[in-house]
Amino acid sequence: MATSSTSEYIADTGSIEAILILLIFLVAFALILGEIVDRVLAAWGGAVGMLLVGTYYNSLTWCTGGGHGGESGGCENNLFEAIDFNVIGLLLGMMIFAGMLEISGFFEFVAIKATKLSGGDPWKLVFYLGTFTTLISVFIDNVTALILIAPVTLKICSKIKISPIPPLIALAIFSNTGGVATLVGDPPNVLIASYASSLTDADGNSLGFGFMSFIYHLTPLAIIAWAATLWYMHRHFKKWREVKPQNVEVVISENEWEAVKNSSLMYRTLGALSVTVVMFAAVELLHLNLEISAVSLGGAGIAMAISMIGVPHEKRMDIHEVVHKVEWGALLFFAGLFVMVGGLEAMGYLEAIANLIFDNFGPDGKISQDEVALVIVLIWVSAIASAIVDNIPFCAAMLPVIEQLGTLSEDPITGVAAVNIIPLYWALAIGCGFGGNATPIGSSANVMTIAISERGGHKISTKEWLAVGVPVMLITCTIGSIVVAIFYKLFEWA
Repeated sequence: MATSSTSEYIADTGSIEAILILLIFLVAFALILGEIVDRVLAAWGGAVGMLLVGTYYNSLTWCTGGGHGGESGGCENNLFEAIDFNVIGLLLGMMIFAGMLEISGFFEFVAIKATKLSGGDPWKLVFYLGTFTTLISVFIDNVTALILIAPVTLKICSKIKISPIPPLIALAIFSNTGGVATLVGDPPNVLIASYASSLTDADGNSLGFGFMSFIYHLTPLAIIAWAATLWYMHRHFKKWREVKPQNVEVVISENEWEAVKNSSLMYRTLGALSVTVVMFAAVELLHLNLEISAVSLGGAGIAMAISMIGVPHEKRMDIHEVVHKVEWGALLFFAGLFVMVGGLEAMGYLEAIANLIFDNFGPDGKISQDEVALVIVLIWVSAIASAIVDNIPFCAAMLPVIEQLGTLSEDPITGVAAVNIIPLYWALAIGCGFGGNATPIGSSANVMTIAISERGGHKISTKEWLAVGVPVMLITCTIGSIVVAIFYKLFEWA
């Protein structure tokens, strides 16, 4: 999200407007978590409520001129500046790619192929679908991956007469774990990369956090965590694995190529997606002056364009169908969420959290072991918080908090920070990604999986999810803590 630190006005957290802003945030969050109203409505209801309170007290605005206290030449605490359109653009581009692949029949092709490879073995089916979902989550956001593969999983499980609940839970957890590996795989990673791109070190250089840096730092860890997750699930789903499926011969006899509705569209879209992924890496390696949203949207635009070249009009892809596949509700939800978090930041709550963490866990600039402890603490704080609330809003809220940790530790004379905040951003990515596995509301991918399962007539209980998610969170966060402690020096740079 874009930082609202452009504003110099920070309200007293004990003031009337600050208390009202916090209450609005808590009410909106309760509505979102309790699924009392649509989360888009709750997020934007909270955003509008903050704007009304801020306008009344002249502390938060949506203006384009003027400012707090009658200042001119800019707008103080403009909440709409908190919306990170770089994140919105990236997700939109990836959703367009995913929609085109779905229209072509690519995902159903893979699902049938996975069933045939498994030979009807439930656990092999989980392994193949989980592996595919993980790989997809490396290149497109895991929410979109789940939207596409979960309905197909329901269909396959219905055909061979087995419970779809274990594989659906597994798919969500695998997608969260695999999504940690790359910049575009998990929404918190996107937030971190976008936010950190506006920050500089003591020499004025950008902190980085580009596409390749996520691969260097997090992909090896994600692979280890994925293997550990697979091991635990194999043990946990023992009874389900022993259930004998039915109608296996019928599914195996299906020709997966018949599921491909438009092979030309599939190949061209996969080609454009491959080039786009290469460009994500090239932007960093070649120091190109391009935003990741520009690469994503540009790649999606090229994919749509080349899908029309040389194709008869009656066989062309319907652009309106692609637009319909985009999860506009999710994009609007993120935008509303950014506004609400921006309100909390402007009221000084995030700085208060930073002070609390720094006072209790700060290294005081003394020994490096203290910095390692701070990073490990942040992994677990992020994981636990992400298990309680969706990891996206928590990550958005913590980004400026980490920046504040660096600011608070600066030497007043030299201006050098005692706390290196780069490892803290890596810790945030690890904690949010792995911690989101713990509960049904820990990540947006989990929420989407629950909704799809219920629409298919299979309700996933909280107890069922916790039995898998909590142990996986504990295992993967422990692995993450050990890796960071051993290889801490590698996490000191972006």
